Amino acid sequence: MTMRKVAIFDLDKTIYRAHSFFELAANEGFYPEMMVEYKKYKASEQDYSTTALNLLQILATGLIGKNYEDELAKTEKFFENNQQNFFPYFEAILPKLKETHDVFLATTNTQMVAEIIKRKFGLAGYISTEFEVIDGKFTGKILSTLATGKKSVKSLVDQYGVNGSIAVGDSENDIEMLKLVERAVCINPSEELKAVATEKNWIVTTDTQAESEFGWILGQ
Repeated sequence: MTMRKVAIFDLDKTIYRAHSFFELAANEGFYPEMMVEYKKYKASEQDYSTTALNLLQILATGLIGKNYEDELAKTEKFFENNQQNFFPYFEAILPKLKETHDVFLATTNTQMVAEIIKRKFGLAGYISTEFEVIDGKFTGKILSTLATGKKSVKSLVDQYGVNGSIAVGDSENDIEMLKLVERAVCINPSEELKAVATEKNWIVTTDTQAESEFGWILGQ
């Protein structure tokens, strides 16, 4: 029996063209407060991890008392309305990739986002930021997050084995994840990630070239 392998994808700017986190936050009315934190990051006044944690706390606080199922439904509607923002390469490669790999999402975004993406593409699972929900309502507490890096995906790689494993990301927050796998793929990488990718000889590609790159990886 052939052993299944693992493939792990980031979401924003990797399979989704924009920052869905900010787009969803704008729908909830949290955008102005979040932009204060984001501008600090862009001005190099604080690092990525600090910024991401602050942004998540703003969102978690804003959701206090709101119903999880209602927010999940809003998230599903958002992605339905923004279908055009998913990179075509991802859906194109999934049938072939799923023949040999279980495909997971690893995102700093919330469990609502991760759950909808899992359902939409029929993924095996996800690792995401998790907000506490008690009696169906958000408490404002963050139980876990990938804002400080994605080393938590190691459990998936350990479970499936490094052989044939794939990880795909776009930014410096994905570096720890990319280091764990056999084949690291960088889609439209940030300058920070591109520098590491060049040093480690990782695959660097664009969303328009990624389908052919995966054809090569999967032996098509």
